[in-house]
Amino acid sequence: MVRIQTLHTLLDLQKSGFGRPSPRHGLDLLYWFANRCVEVSYWNLITVLYDPRTRVYGFRLFHNDEELLPVTSQPYYLVGNLNHDEARNLPDYVRREYNRNLNISYTDRIIICVGRFSISVYVTNFNPNQTYQISPQLLRTIRRMEREDFLRETTSSTRETPQRNVPERPTAVWVRIILIA
Repeated sequence: MVRIQTLHTLLDLQKSGFGRPSPRHGLDLLYWFANRCVEVSYWNLITVLYDPRTRVYGFRLFHNDEELLPVTSQPYYLVGNLNHDEARNLPDYVRREYNRNLNISYTDRIIICVGRFSISVYVTNFNPNQTYQISPQLLRTIRRMEREDFLRETTSSTRETPQRNVPERPTAVWVRIILIA
């Protein structure tokens, strides 16, 4: 069973290391997503403003084959791959640091799980130890902020600090053995 930490505050987000170091686009992507793709009700219900099946802004079905997220019968959709044509519709501030030849500049993604009665929001760089659920309260906090203030609050004391030191889950390694007779 996958256990994912939920980020409730800007400090939680800052401590997670998501979207850093520069030139990663995750924090700008999260700011855009919170302000343009969802609304959060007084009762902490998240409403998606765009149907991700239309691929607007580069949303794609995410199959969760490696079980990065909890297994569910509801679909997951991901956004943030700047290589997709539809990503050109993202704001300039999200795409500004993109460099096709520099993988770190576009590793961050937002993944949403769209259920009948609930929506879950996750941020990831595809490292299981650096995948987090974003609480409705954090989305609401981000929505109330100016972008510059959001970036300052989430990067201020960690600008030169590398991401938190979390041991990575071992990854599968495929080895091909060729026997020569």
